[in-house]
Amino acid sequence: MPAQPARITTITTAVPPVSASVDEVWDALGKARGRRMPRPPGVEGARTRYFAEPLSSLMAPRSQSRQTDAYLEHGRVLARQVSCDALESSGVARSSIGLVIGVSCTGVVLPSLDAELIPILGLDPEVARLPITELGCGAGIAGLARALDYLRAYPDRAVLLFAVELPSLTFQPDDHSVDNLVAAMVFGDGAGALVLQAGEARGGWTVDECATVLVPGGARHLGYELRDGGLRVILSRELPQLVEQHLGRAVASFLDRAGLTLAEIDLVAAHPGGPRIFDAVERALELRSDALQTSRQVFEAYGNASSAGIFFVLDALRCRQATGRVLAIAFGPGLSIELALMRLRR
Repeated sequence: MPAQPARITTITTAVPPVSASVDEVWDALGKARGRRMPRPPGVEGARTRYFAEPLSSLMAPRSQSRQTDAYLEHGRVLARQVSCDALESSGVARSSIGLVIGVSCTGVVLPSLDAELIPILGLDPEVARLPITELGCGAGIAGLARALDYLRAYPDRAVLLFAVELPSLTFQPDDHSVDNLVAAMVFGDGAGALVLQAGEARGGWTVDECATVLVPGGARHLGYELRDGGLRVILSRELPQLVEQHLGRAVASFLDRAGLTLAEIDLVAAHPGGPRIFDAVERALELRSDALQTSRQVFEAYGNASSAGIFFVLDALRCRQATGRVLAIAFGPGLSIELALMRLRR
């Protein structure tokens, strides 16, 4: 007997109010360094990024305490916005929410953001909580997986899943590494939220299966390290090569367990990790040149919003009125490959 799927009753996304083009970000980086710098490959153009604070503030040195204060200030606002919007548009009674999954890797606070959010939203104080931090960009799909597990165990309940990421606040002005510079151009701030219930959607998204695959020896290629002065990004130039080497086998095994092949997948929703990641996914899966068009458009418009990025892609596919079987893919520290088999109906 097939396992029970879950339906996404609503998806909401939000970005902070400050916007800048990639060119403006690069100019601000040059001013912070006191010199003009050669632009790294793959970061040209006037693509848009959204930030919690003005560029002049983000480029100034700040202590770990100031970073945490900024993360709390802006993260609380975005978490409340997307979660309230998701609950209100879902039509799901707040008393039905049995689990809140809060995802964020760009700030470290205890208690996590969901602890303050639950009473504000009017949820039951006995609601189960699952904060996820260390899965990074892959945590949006990992959160879907945990929601699916919960709803199979408690089909009469509902799940609120939200992701809030503020990577701009982790920028290190004194870190002159290529990783830090590329991250400043690639990442953007954003948030997303979903409400899920057990069962199949008549219209919209259904989640059928999820899986994760850990790539051996991949731990040093992607992530953050908490050091003096805050979180320092790890963004290996070998990451696209690792994706290309391992993704094909991971996807083939995942789909085989579902009784499917890649030829039966209509759409691929790739985490908006950047052009080199998109290219690696296309090569690994032998996709058409336009197969990741929606993911690329999301990256152009918002950048890589870490764990929240996949929610922007799913919402964009829904707005396009696309239909069919969808393979969602994201990558997190580990290196982990996060996969979801989904269906989208009008």
